[in-house]
Amino acid sequence: MFVAGRKRKLAAEPRQASGSRGALSALALEAEINRWYVLGRENFRERQYRNALDYHNRAVALAAKEGIRDGKLYSARAHTLYKLREFTRALSDAREAVRIDASSSAGYMCMASILADAGKPEEALAVAKQGLGQADTRASEYKHLQLLCSSLSLRLDPAHQPAIESDTDPITRLPADLVVMIMRLLDTRMLSICRNVSTRWLHLIDNTPVLWSKPCYLVESPARTLARQLPAYSKAQKRMQQRPYRAPPDAVIRRVFEKSQRSLVVATAPDGLAVSAKVLETLLACPRPHLAHIAFGRASALSSKSINRILNWCLPAMVTDIRFPYCVQVGNDEIGVIAKLGHKLRALDISGCIRVSVKCLFMAWNSVLVGAHATTRIEELIINDHPGIAEFLVYSSKHRHFGKLRVLHAAIRDQAVFSMFKNLGPLLDYFRRIQITQAPFPDLRELNIDGVWDTTISNHRFESTQLSTLLLSCRLFACNLRRFSALDSSSASHNQMRYFFDHNLSSLHQLHLTRATNLDALVLAARTTGVGAMAEPLPLVSLDLSGCVGVTAQGLLALVACCRSLTHVNLCQTAADNSVLSKLTEIVNTPDASGIEVLVLDATDVTGAAVRDFAAACAARYRRQRNNQHAKRVWRLQLLDVDNCASVGSDAVALTRDLLSIMSTLVLAAI
Repeated sequence: MFVAGRKRKLAAEPRQASGSRGALSALALEAEINRWYVLGRENFRERQYRNALDYHNRAVALAAKEGIRDGKLYSARAHTLYKLREFTRALSDAREAVRIDASSSAGYMCMASILADAGKPEEALAVAKQGLGQADTRASEYKHLQLLCSSLSLRLDPAHQPAIESDTDPITRLPADLVVMIMRLLDTRMLSICRNVSTRWLHLIDNTPVLWSKPCYLVESPARTLARQLPAYSKAQKRMQQRPYRAPPDAVIRRVFEKSQRSLVVATAPDGLAVSAKVLETLLACPRPHLAHIAFGRASALSSKSINRILNWCLPAMVTDIRFPYCVQVGNDEIGVIAKLGHKLRALDISGCIRVSVKCLFMAWNSVLVGAHATTRIEELIINDHPGIAEFLVYSSKHRHFGKLRVLHAAIRDQAVFSMFKNLGPLLDYFRRIQITQAPFPDLRELNIDGVWDTTISNHRFESTQLSTLLLSCRLFACNLRRFSALDSSSASHNQMRYFFDHNLSSLHQLHLTRATNLDALVLAARTTGVGAMAEPLPLVSLDLSGCVGVTAQGLLALVACCRSLTHVNLCQTAADNSVLSKLTEIVNTPDASGIEVLVLDATDVTGAAVRDFAAACAARYRRQRNNQHAKRVWRLQLLDVDNCASVGSDAVALTRDLLSIMSTLVLAAI
C-alpha cells in the first residue's frame, strides 16, 4: 500500500508541473512575439524596411499559430509594406488591424495614406474621418491622423492654392514659363523622380501635358545606344551590348499616354517592344495629338493590324516623319494608308521592309496625286537594304512622284539583298526605252549608297554590276550634292568617279568615299587645279578617303590645299605623307579656318617630326582661343590617330601626348 501510494503521489507531481510549464510557455510566447515586434520597429526607425518586414512576418505568423489576434502587429507590418511600396498587401493588413481593433489609429492612418497615394483622396478622407471618430485620442498616431485629414480636405478644396513649401524652391522663385522650359529638358525617367520632390512639383508636372510629349520610356538610354555603336573595349561594355532590352511596364506606358493628352509629339516603339492590347486601347482612346514623329523599330512585337490602327488614328494630325526601319510587319496596306492620310509627310524610312513593293509605293501616291507632273512633299527617303532599290531608280527616271527629294539613302549593308532582286533584266530593258530628259531628283543634296559599289561577296554578279552602272545611267549624280557617302566602293569605275567629281566636288560639304581603288590623282586634279586657279576653296567639312590606295600624295595635297573648312579628316591606308600633314598644319594655324577636330592617319607615311609640329600648332591655337574672351566656342582637337605608322617613334608619341594633354585629346598610337 505504501509503495502504491508513493507511486500515485509521484505520478501526480508531473501533472502539477505540466500546468505550471504551460503557464510559463504562454508568457514566453508573448515575450517572443513582443521581441519580434520590437526588433521590427527598431529596424523600421533605422529605415531597414526589409529586415523590419522579416521580423513583423515572424511576429504575425507566431501569433496566428497560437490564435493570438493583436491589431498592432498588423498595423506595424502595414506601415512597413507601405514604405516598400507594396500597397495591396499594406492595405490588406491595415484593414485587418482595424477589423481586430476598431480604435487602431495606426491602421486608419495607414489606410488613408495608401488611398491618398493611389489617387483616391475622397476615399482617403472618408477613412481618416472615420478614424478620428473611433480611434483613441491618446494614441501617438492620432495627431498624425488629424494632420492627414486636414491636408486631404485642403487638397479636395478647389479654391485652395498650395502654400509655398520652401523659400529655396526654384519653382516658386522662377517664372512659370521658364520652369516649364527647364523641365522640358528632362526625360520621362527624371520627371517621374521629380514628381516625388514635393507637392508643388507633383502638381506642376502632372498638370503640364507638354512635359510628357516625348516619352523616353519607350526608347533605349543614350548610354546603351552609344555602347551598341562603339566597339567593346571592356567587360562592362560587352555586358551592356549583350543585355536584352527591358520594356517598361504597361502601367507606366499607359500613365505617360494619359498625362501627355494632346501634347504627344513622338510615338516610338523600339526594337523588341511588346505593346499589350490595353496599352494600345489607352493610346487610341486619347484625343488625337499633334504627332510629328512615328517610329517602329526592328523586330517590334506590334502586329500589322495594330500598326494600321495607329496610322489611321494619328496620320490626320501633323505627322511629318514616319520611320519603319527593318520592321517586317509593314506592307503595302500600311503604305497605302500613309499615302492617303499623310498629307504633311516629309520623311519616310522603309529600310529592310521587304513586304513593301516599290511598284505599290508609286501606285499608292499615284492614286492621291492630282496632275501628270504632281509630286509628293517627301524630302527624305531611306530605303537601305531594300530589294527594290534598282526598281525605285528606274521608276523615278520615268515618273516624278518623288521629284522633291533632298535626302536619299539607298545603302546595301547586307550583301544578301542582291539575291532578292527579281526581274532585273526586263526592268533594265524598260529603262533603256525610257527617254531621260532631266535628273530624277534635281533638288537632291544628300546621297548615301554605302555598299552598292562593294564586290567583296557579290563579285561579278549580274545584279551588283547592273545596279552600279544604273547609278550613272539614271543621272543620279547630275546635281550639286552636299553630302555623299559611298563606303566600300571597290567596284566604282574610273568614269563613274570622274563624272561624279565633275558635277559635285565644288558643292560637297561631306565626302565619304572609302576603298575606291579606281580613284586616282587624275580624277582629283581635274577639279582641284581649276578650283585653285580661281582661288575658290572647296566647302568640304568632312573628308574620308580611307583605303583609296590609287590616290597619290600629290593628289591628296592638291585636294587638302583647297579645303580650308575641314574639321574631320580620315586618310588612313592612303599615300598621305609629311607634305599632306604640313598642309593640315597650315590650316590649323590659319585664324579664319574652322580647325581640324578629328584626324586619322593610320598606316600612312607620316613621320614623328611632322606629327610633333601638328600637335604644337594645335596646342598653340587652343591657347590663343582660350585666352580670347570674345571667342564664342573654344576649339580643340578631339582625336589624333597615328597608329601603325612605322616612322612615328615612341619619343614622338610621348611628346605629342604631352603637347595635346592641355585639351584632353585622345591620341592613338602603337609604341
